[in-house]
Amino acid sequence: MADILNIGKSGLMASKKSLETTGHNIANSNTEGYSRQRVMQTTNPPIVKYGNIEGTGTRIRSVERVHDENIERRLNKTITDNSNYKETAEQLGQVENIYNEIDNDGLNKVLNKFYNSFRELANQPENETIRSIVRDQASLVVKDFKRINGTLEQLSIGIDNRIKAQIVDVNQLTRSIADLNKKIAYLEAVGDQTGDLRDERDARVRDLSENFKVSTYVDGKGNYNVSAVGIGTLVSGGHHQEMVASPVAKSESSNRMAGSVEIYFKDKPGRPITEKFVGGKISALITVRNDSINKLRQNTDTIAHEFIQTVNAVHRRGYVSRPVEADTEGIYPIADSKGPVTGINFFREPASVEGAAANIMLSDEVRADLSNIATALKPNSAGDNRVAVAISKLQHERVMAGGTATLEESYLQTIGNIGLETNKARIDAEQSQGILAQIKGVKERISGVSIDEETANMVRYQHAYEASAKVMSAADEMFNTVLNIKR
Repeated sequence: MADILNIGKSGLMASKKSLETTGHNIANSNTEGYSRQRVMQTTNPPIVKYGNIEGTGTRIRSVERVHDENIERRLNKTITDNSNYKETAEQLGQVENIYNEIDNDGLNKVLNKFYNSFRELANQPENETIRSIVRDQASLVVKDFKRINGTLEQLSIGIDNRIKAQIVDVNQLTRSIADLNKKIAYLEAVGDQTGDLRDERDARVRDLSENFKVSTYVDGKGNYNVSAVGIGTLVSGGHHQEMVASPVAKSESSNRMAGSVEIYFKDKPGRPITEKFVGGKISALITVRNDSINKLRQNTDTIAHEFIQTVNAVHRRGYVSRPVEADTEGIYPIADSKGPVTGINFFREPASVEGAAANIMLSDEVRADLSNIATALKPNSAGDNRVAVAISKLQHERVMAGGTATLEESYLQTIGNIGLETNKARIDAEQSQGILAQIKGVKERISGVSIDEETANMVRYQHAYEASAKVMSAADEMFNTVLNIKR
């Protein structure tokens, strides 16, 4: 009788556990990232009794979650790619707005107005009002070069702040994964189920995958490890390795900007890993900052430098538009009591190509006196407009890219390249979003909860529970019958 009771009891407990697991699945049917669980039953070890092998009921072998490691890895990779493209498109979109030539008077329009002002001055070289317009237009050119350079620097600083925030998030995620590893190891050691904790750990790894490409594996000691591809191990069992993002000097920065943020492991501060990340948000931020923005700053500096040099080279040949007295031999001096009369720079000469856009400004002479704007090739030549004409023609001179492009063509090419990069990133983001949705759909079909299926299981386990209870009830009646016979 006791054997029948134990067999019935084992079936009762197995059905009870199956009903609990089914209820848990139904309760989490709308929980994102939840993997449905199922009870794995097996027979109890049989015994030999009176020369016969007899069964002893059932037992719960384990409660397993329905999970596919390969799908999880594909999902993490797709998340990494999608985050990389989205972040790239977002950052390049901000860069593209700097060069908006449709809604605003961008640099190209401002440069055209500057050259046109010299054309007007060539028509009326003695007109003081037009000279003022020339200087004003030149000031607008200075202002726009500084605007572009300053905005690019602000974008770099903004990216630095984003990188700092992402590294803080990464450290929190790796710490959380290490803590979950400890809990999972402990619970599994005492025989408890860890399906929910493993789901939570997978969710943390997916969050980590948004920042960079990750690799996960279980080593020979059973430790769950998480690595950043190209960087190294971040989590090993219950231990994690923190990263720091801190500003460095210009000589140590990867984008040639003072105060730029670089990334290190906390215990290896002398070895930057900034440019070693693969995929994800962090790689996108670093690539836009170090490549796209840096290249734009260099191109802007080159355009500003060539613009200054070409205008100054022509302007230095001219003479001021005020009376200049010759000496007794009829030779005109280089300077008189009011200052230089020729050889005057229109813009202040840049120290180097680097920083030309940031440091561009009108020369002291032009700012101080409108008569220092040269239009004539000879002194005391009213109506001489040859310098003004020559400067206006610089607009169409091929002075960029080894004499193959004008300033305008070079600038428009720069705008075109950033536009192409931005559109490509947006297209890639849209495509990767579709792939991500497909992978999520596959994971949901494998690991997700089907209400219909779980409801059917609930009825099945309920019937099994009732049947096991009847077995125990029958055994109890038989036992009572035997006892009554002996009385």
